Amino acid sequence: MLHRQRTLLYFLHLAGGAASRLQITKWAFLLKNESASSGGDAFYEFVPYKLGPFSFCLYQEVAALTEQGLITSELDMPLKLTEQGEREALCLAPDLRSDAWRIHKRYGALSGNALMDSVYPRYKRYTCLSNYKKLSERPTGDIAIYTIGYEGLSVDGFLDVLVQNGIRQLIDVRNNPIARKYGFHKSTLNRLCRDLDIDYIHVPELGIPSEFRQNLDTQADRDRLFDLYERTILVQNHEKVKEVAHLLSHKASALMCMEAQPCQCHRSRLAIAIKKLTDLPINHLQSPCTTALPLFNASVY
Repeated sequence: MLHRQRTLLYFLHLAGGAASRLQITKWAFLLKNESASSGGDAFYEFVPYKLGPFSFCLYQEVAALTEQGLITSELDMPLKLTEQGEREALCLAPDLRSDAWRIHKRYGALSGNALMDSVYPRYKRYTCLSNYKKLSERPTGDIAIYTIGYEGLSVDGFLDVLVQNGIRQLIDVRNNPIARKYGFHKSTLNRLCRDLDIDYIHVPELGIPSEFRQNLDTQADRDRLFDLYERTILVQNHEKVKEVAHLLSHKASALMCMEAQPCQCHRSRLAIAIKKLTDLPINHLQSPCTTALPLFNASVY
């Protein structure tokens, strides 16, 4: 079990065995932002949503913990810790237990509006999509050729980068938009983008088929592949390139693929081709949280 999942269970333990989804989400957010451990490695990331800072991954994992019999949950009812969940909660690492205890000691008595009233003024940017109280405006991106890769990010961190940079349209240029990581399969990503009022468009014709993405061990290997991509796929699909250029010229949009570093992804060459048509600047988006990334993973486009 992941530390972050045990942390959710431990918060329920501290709350006497039951707490609302809103409380668990906000306590996790505060642990991320107001503790020495920040929740530990690979903790939840957060995105502005209807009630302030939110994590789609956290909700997904609450459902998984329910299926495992560690908590019980019913719609509009508090989450409740089971006996099995209690045993798992107490296996949380000591430093995380200490930090979670401090967060709960400070905020555990707050619920509902009181908890949001505590969080909102100090984290105003997360209120830009709130239905409760809006203390900041949603950013609006300039028209440009934005690109982004999801490697090293959770879907919440990825979506947060889009919202922070005012992106209102995501153009997925993976040839085959599947991913083992939650949130990046085409259908799920489309749904989550829709929840945040971001249009999602898939253009598989501008991706690179898997048979061409073998034995890419060095940057030179990738550069040869991308040279071939320019001579073949971009030429053969010039009308699609023009369509995407038109989309980018009318709404703040990002070309999306997997690799974090644009030089390791074909989207960098696509961006250059679109720049030739539009003369728009290229802006490669990256999260400040993206660190220690592997050099390359060609398994999913």
